[in-house]
Amino acid sequence: MERAAVMTVLRLACGALGWCVLLGLVLPLGAAYLLGLSPAPALALIASAFLIEYGAIPIGIGLSLPPQYVLPAAISIEAGIFLGIYGSLDTIGKVSGRVAGFLEKTKTIAGRSKMFDRYGMYGLFPCEILIGVYLCAPASRLFGWQRGRSFAITMAGYCVAAVVTTLATLGLIRYFFS
Repeated sequence: MERAAVMTVLRLACGALGWCVLLGLVLPLGAAYLLGLSPAPALALIASAFLIEYGAIPIGIGLSLPPQYVLPAAISIEAGIFLGIYGSLDTIGKVSGRVAGFLEKTKTIAGRSKMFDRYGMYGLFPCEILIGVYLCAPASRLFGWQRGRSFAITMAGYCVAAVVTTLATLGLIRYFFS
């Protein structure tokens, strides 16, 4: 590879990784520090959010983190995961000719159906709730959906699931421990 191509790949890859690190690690830890929260439960929340997504909210609340911190931190971590995965796949698609051809072929096949082309992206909302971001980001890139819209729809699904999980957790804690 030429030097310019290598630099382009590194720039794209670092951008994808940068969003993931900034939103998934720096923001939640920085907020915990500014709020005077212990870093150990904050790191446990971050690690569990990377593994079980909105299922990490009860863990964070159970570790005595305030819900006003847990919910925005979980949303930030999820946003970092989505942007990191999407950016990584976008980088691979721009670098590899075979992958770029596969992505273009898939986008063409998906575009043949006007209904799928127009409304398929809205399937990310229930997909996020049922399966998670680890499928939504690759599906968005695979079908060639606009990054901003697919991100917004995925995050809307996550926010609904996270709010419901937070409210259910707080209700259960009040029920069992009051």
